[in-house]
Amino acid sequence: MLETITGFLQSYGYVVIFVSIFLESTGLPFPGESILIAAGIMAGHGELNVWGVVGASFVGGTMGDNLGYYLGHRFGRRFADRYGPKFGLTPEKLDYVEQRFRKVGPPIVLVARFILVLRQVCGFAAGTLRFPWWEFLLFNALGAALWSAAYGFGSYILGDQIDRYLHGSPWAYAAIAAVFLTLTATTLLGFRNRLRRQRETAAKNASAALEEGREG
Repeated sequence: MLETITGFLQSYGYVVIFVSIFLESTGLPFPGESILIAAGIMAGHGELNVWGVVGASFVGGTMGDNLGYYLGHRFGRRFADRYGPKFGLTPEKLDYVEQRFRKVGPPIVLVARFILVLRQVCGFAAGTLRFPWWEFLLFNALGAALWSAAYGFGSYILGDQIDRYLHGSPWAYAAIAAVFLTLTATTLLGFRNRLRRQRETAAKNASAALEEGREG
């Protein structure tokens, strides 16, 4: 896999970085992160310019997420209204999630790019939930800049060590995937539990208010 990615980068350079991260950011299962790391390593060996690597990653990520946002804003709500109830996502629950996302959305959008799966669906979800576009643009661009710099410059500086580690251990990719999957699962479960607790608290408050109204 590493040899294939390297071959594409040697042939097409920054275009591969931009296209792969653009497609991944729209929600497609594309190895954008792996390509960014490989490009950073190659930049460390003088085969690419590290600023070009980071710049192509930033532009591709920002544009891809905004396309995902547009698709979610244009089609996501219609899709959720039609198929959501089959999976327990009723219009009432969707409205509740939308209200909560308006409050907790900025930090989620900011860190989403660092979390597997969430990175792919964040733009579409934000558009579906009608998160304000200008806020999404701001925090998404900031997250894309931080992620591109962290992985691009990180692999550029530590390129030899990363390259040696990935070639020296057949379990390297499995270990990296396990870490990212664990972080993703923890984040999603935490968010789900938080929403459940908030719903329970809202229900208790509504019940208490109803009782007070009856007593009054």
